[in-house]
Amino acid sequence: MRNCFLLVMVVWTMGGARPCTAAEPANLTLISPAGAAPEIFIDLRATAPEKFAAQELRLYLEKMTGRTLTIRTDYWIKGAPAGKYIAVGRNRFTASINTHGLATEQYVIDVSADRLAIVGGHDRQRGVLYGVYDLLEQLGVRWYRPEPWGEHVPKQKTIALPQGRHVARLPDYAYRSVLGGGFTRNAESTLDQQEWGSLWALRNRMNAADPGSDPRYGGQVTPSFEHTYYQTIPVQDYFDRHPDYFCLYKGKRRRVNPDAAPRPDNPTGLQLCLSNPGLQELFAQKIIGRARGRNDLAGVSFSVTPNDACPFCECAACKAMDDPNNPGSMSDRVCTFSNIVARKLSQAVPGARVSLNAYSTWTAPPTTVKRIEPNVLIHIALINEWSDYTRKFTDPESNWNRQALASIRRWQALGAANIYTYEYWSGYAWPGPLPLVRTMADRIGQYRRFNIRGIYNETSPHWGPQGLELFMFARLIWNPDLDVSRELNLYYQNYYGPAERPMKSYHEALMNAFEKSRTPVFSGGRGMHLVLTPRLMRESGAYLEQAQKLVKGVPLYERRLKGVVAGHEFAARICEIIQLRKQQGVKTPVAGSSGSYLKCPKAERAYQDVVSFMGRYRNGDAVFDIQALSPNLGYVDDDILRNGAFGYRHEQDLLTEF
Repeated sequence: MRNCFLLVMVVWTMGGARPCTAAEPANLTLISPAGAAPEIFIDLRATAPEKFAAQELRLYLEKMTGRTLTIRTDYWIKGAPAGKYIAVGRNRFTASINTHGLATEQYVIDVSADRLAIVGGHDRQRGVLYGVYDLLEQLGVRWYRPEPWGEHVPKQKTIALPQGRHVARLPDYAYRSVLGGGFTRNAESTLDQQEWGSLWALRNRMNAADPGSDPRYGGQVTPSFEHTYYQTIPVQDYFDRHPDYFCLYKGKRRRVNPDAAPRPDNPTGLQLCLSNPGLQELFAQKIIGRARGRNDLAGVSFSVTPNDACPFCECAACKAMDDPNNPGSMSDRVCTFSNIVARKLSQAVPGARVSLNAYSTWTAPPTTVKRIEPNVLIHIALINEWSDYTRKFTDPESNWNRQALASIRRWQALGAANIYTYEYWSGYAWPGPLPLVRTMADRIGQYRRFNIRGIYNETSPHWGPQGLELFMFARLIWNPDLDVSRELNLYYQNYYGPAERPMKSYHEALMNAFEKSRTPVFSGGRGMHLVLTPRLMRESGAYLEQAQKLVKGVPLYERRLKGVVAGHEFAARICEIIQLRKQQGVKTPVAGSSGSYLKCPKAERAYQDVVSFMGRYRNGDAVFDIQALSPNLGYVDDDILRNGAFGYRHEQDLLTEF
């Protein structure tokens, strides 16, 4: 078991069966109704994370027990404190605990006859916070949603811990991130929501940009992998002097793409001329300038990732970098360029690294490039048909997952020393229910076999219908060996309260249907509309009706159920639209593909009612956290009205259960 000592602690604290150990440790009764509340001690020169860890521990112990705890420095106490006490971080009372060699995210929890001590890694940064949060979780605390009403804090008059020492091992994933895990994609998010989102990410041990750069949070791991060609070589700074650095498109070097709408992340709408030696040198010098003088090179990298959704250069030298047998793939030219920049960076700043987001037409590994430089991090973006979330990752029957697995193995064979995955376990293309917990758990567990070092989950945080998935991602990325069934049962019990039983039936019905789906579900939930059949909508709707009756008049649980109900109503409305299209739609070819869709003007008008329905949730609690409430809702209109996710098939063949 991952945290053996702490699991024993929980069993004793919660009053369950005794642990199977040869020698039963004595208990430390830390807090009891009859005894004095323990004081918390920190070092006079405690680091910001150590101080905040003490405050977090005090906050939740007070919430749990109703007692008042005091934080003091060890400077004012001569000898040992009287009675039972808590020591947080490096201080006089934890000097005997050796943390030499413990990494940033490791920690020690030590329980003796009169003291609870929590000490972080040697650098005294976020490890001590992780130790506090681990202890609190073992005592039953959970942070299900970022808002204050989303946490679960059990009431306990007595807290008793078994004596012993637990040293946390390194986490399996050195990089753990969930974009939008709070509310960052909602353009209308408040300052309070942003703060809640940062704390939720910290408490669930996200360690990238999610918690933010507050010194109290103990630092970040920041391998950059944004689309950076335009930002690194701005057209307004260089085009007049060096048009040859920029994309040859339709026979001309251009400032902007005349065929594309302007994008804020790349106003040119074009890539760079990657074969140009002057451009290669300039790009490398830009990266070298950013890397020089930094003392955190082990935790950072500098992106050399192409712009998003832009044409590549059509000059002869750039085309010569491609595999002639696969001219549609840009992987060889992109990797050739990344290698050139990486070599120059390594020579100038040893230890500095670049990162490449393998994405779009350069997702697949290169075929003519024989080696990836050792200081290149690869982020594989498993977008669209690169993943089927309804199937286990190593399922040989899944063409999409088999392709992704082969890609990872090929990148490794090319020498990529550090591989990360860029996931889409959230609904950028589907804001309704997305029950992928168990297949997500399988992937997070399986990835370790292929030396994946970190996971970035790009999310549109639809907290109402997808809150369970967002929470479980955070739990699993920290502990891939999590007992999923146990954690789910705790969620149903803690989060839904009186509605535990029907809500368990609701979620389990959706997950079972998801895993038995005849059609895949791709990134962002594309294809999910075909899983939620009329029969499943009726069954799951009945469970929600039961749940609503059970929580009626209990504001906390009514509030928690509100977003789930809204997500189900969205899905039910979409289901009705699909039925309407099946009944009245006219078979119409999908442009540029071999499939067809069922065109239905009446269904298109009904879809606008769905957009209006979602607009009701723009304010207040985050339900559908959509940055811009546009008619397309992030691919939803294309998938629902024009068979966008499965354009290679005839839609009427997909709708047999509708």
